[in-house]
Amino acid sequence: MKKLQTILLLLLAIIVASCDAGDRDRIPTAAVRVEFASQAMWNQYGVSGSFIHRQFILSQKIPAGFPYTLSSATGYAGLMLITNEHAVPFVYDLCCPVEINSNIRIEFDEENLCLRCPKCGSTYDISTGGPMSGPAKDGRYFLQVYHIAPYGTAGGQLIYR
Repeated sequence: MKKLQTILLLLLAIIVASCDAGDRDRIPTAAVRVEFASQAMWNQYGVSGSFIHRQFILSQKIPAGFPYTLSSATGYAGLMLITNEHAVPFVYDLCCPVEINSNIRIEFDEENLCLRCPKCGSTYDISTGGPMSGPAKDGRYFLQVYHIAPYGTAGGQLIYR
């Protein structure tokens, strides 16, 4: 009987853990790789401080002067590199998961300190990419999140999928 209870508890734990609170995979899969080879490069093109943000769009050479390489890729619609109130950096695809159009890009809403789609009006939390209002909240559509990790030996950073 105890073995059966253990198995049932294990199955219940697996079921609960596999349930997701929202859809995080609406954006078409695209390569992501942006290299900051050194701390100096991160200081110039990265983000530091609270609510600092920068877009990376390879096809438009944004930001101007950024040294993209042959292996660089900026996701489906581009990247939003942004810090929250604690100066922690996050990276999201610029594509709104409601619109799913690479030409409709989320923007930083300075008044409400969130990310917002200019077309559908959905807003997203900077620290989670989670929907806060609008059609994204109704559908539980999250922004596509990417990763940041230390890179190289000169204090660089790497944004990747």
